[in-house]
Amino acid sequence: MSRVKLNLPGFTEFRRDAGTRAAVEQVADQVAARANSMASTTIKAGKPVYSVATPINSAVGSIALVSTHGNTAARVDNAAHNTLLKAVGGA
Repeated sequence: MSRVKLNLPGFTEFRRDAGTRAAVEQVADQVAARANSMASTTIKAGKPVYSVATPINSAVGSIALVSTHGNTAARVDNAAHNTLLKAVGGA
């Protein structure tokens, strides 16, 4: 069995690359679209809209967030139904 030594700084730079960031944003858009399609409209809160934040560099690569930010209906929907977790495929 041979040993493999990873070039961690190189791997981190690969994960920060523009192409990788585009792929991360594409997946985040897909998760937001699934969450929006599963969302339940409520009489009091209205139509939930889940949004995607632009990918940013982190210590280990790139991250993008799908959130309920700025939409009370999305917060209510996510709290009641775990919509974001289901959209990711976690439940």
